Amino acid sequence: MERPNGRKIVLRFNNAKQAIGDEAGLLSGVLGLLGSDYGKFPICRKSWCQITTKDKVYNECVKEDSEGIIKKNMLKSMGKSWKETRLRLYDRFYEPTFTTEQNLENRPPGIDREHWRWFLDYRAEPETKGKCKKNVVNRSKQQYTHTGSSKSFARRIEEEEKIEEIEQQDESSRMLSQNDSIAQVFGKEKPGRVRGVGFGPTPSQLFGPNSHASGNGVQQEETQRKLLELQAELEGEKLKRKAMEDEAASDKKKMKAMESALIYLFQRQGEELPPEIAAGTGFVE
Repeated sequence: MERPNGRKIVLRFNNAKQAIGDEAGLLSGVLGLLGSDYGKFPICRKSWCQITTKDKVYNECVKEDSEGIIKKNMLKSMGKSWKETRLRLYDRFYEPTFTTEQNLENRPPGIDREHWRWFLDYRAEPETKGKCKKNVVNRSKQQYTHTGSSKSFARRIEEEEKIEEIEQQDESSRMLSQNDSIAQVFGKEKPGRVRGVGFGPTPSQLFGPNSHASGNGVQQEETQRKLLELQAELEGEKLKRKAMEDEAASDKKKMKAMESALIYLFQRQGEELPPEIAAGTGFVE
């Protein structure tokens, strides 16, 4: 890709032809801006498939790859932005209590008046309203909310692979520190937070008050020692809990065996269990 000043942005791609690295975040922003530019891609079309300027805009901004997969993915990203942005514009600028002329005057900046008129007419069609209602119903059935931010799964996978590679080469990087595997991939910690430990703990709490200054070998060793002690304590608690669970399971098994033996003895004698005993035989299920 090329910037307005003529400088090029070199993109990296994985084997699936997905953009990765920090440059991929920049690419995502650029494609989002292009897709929401209704001067390049008119708003007055029913779907992205009907847009005829896609190739022209793509060729002006991005050099096409030999297989066409990268181009397809980028156009798909622009199409997603084109669709989602015009929905937001409709919700923001269309006022049901206004007349048609008032809504035309209240159109978003940069959009042609007749193009906005066409879009409002399209949204008023019974078929379009039916699709909107169906989408609302489908949306209400969604059980999980995506909270992965705007970073793509391809970028996250690359980061995870880098962390795994660093930890395989240096096992000590698995331990929480200012130069652990996470810090090496994502960079220096920002003040007020520590990646991977949740909300609350700060670098000064975990690594000492001079955590953002030059390294202090003694202080780092002390921090590492405390972390090892905490990990050992946690493992000890896990073992205690497992032992208690195993003991409870063993007691339950013994009581079940005693119950079976009692039932067997009464049956051998041709007698029925007393009501008070029969009522309590299910307590170990």
